[in-house]
Amino acid sequence: MSKKLELSFLESKDGSHTLIRHDLNETYHSHNGAIQESLWVFIDKGLSYLKEQNYTSIKILEIGFGTGLNAILAYEFAQKNKIEIEYISLEPFPIPLEIAKKLNYIDFLEEENKSVFNQLHQISWEEMHRISEYFSIQKVEATLENYIFNKNNYEIQSESQDKNNNEKYFDCTFFDAFAPSKQAEVWQLSNIQKIFNLTKENGILVTYCAQGQFKRNLKTVGFKVESLDGAPPKREMVRAIQLPVTSK
Repeated sequence: MSKKLELSFLESKDGSHTLIRHDLNETYHSHNGAIQESLWVFIDKGLSYLKEQNYTSIKILEIGFGTGLNAILAYEFAQKNKIEIEYISLEPFPIPLEIAKKLNYIDFLEEENKSVFNQLHQISWEEMHRISEYFSIQKVEATLENYIFNKNNYEIQSESQDKNNNEKYFDCTFFDAFAPSKQAEVWQLSNIQKIFNLTKENGILVTYCAQGQFKRNLKTVGFKVESLDGAPPKREMVRAIQLPVTSK
């Protein structure tokens, strides 16, 4: 699924880089602070929330590997909290390695974690890699629409094996696709249903997006929707919870 991306760097307000994808005229992260937003939305409202629920291991599905920022911050979280994380990330258009190496995220990482960021970009796609005792990752070059989960071999399967999309496996989804105004197909109801079907009871979806139609789609498939304060200065973000059947 090769596509030549036209990208340029932008320093966000917290000093961390984001990238501008010119075909969409959109940044990968908030220009108000790339690391600030990722920590707030995905680590604090996602992983820290699950830690408070006494999770000792977390299986994550990420929609949009992008710059790898969420992945490296999840790695740091796993190491610091000694919580085992299995991280499966979908990305149909990987950014070139030479660009990834110029991102300044390592300047914000603990010394012992700096080398891991480039490693996350250099490892092969489609295979599961154990990066540390507490962190494993598989990057999949696929859209959410085309992704068919198979827990036995982590391969993309044919559409005829759609039954695999009903395997409740993930504790948390990082929904970090480009905005609905830029990539409406990613946010469609069928994709939200797919994520719901793959989410365990009490599992969550977290995203920076608070669009009304998206929240209605989440409710339609069965998620309980929480509107939370967004990463400053954004007013709102969403955490959706898959409640046990008896609690709906």
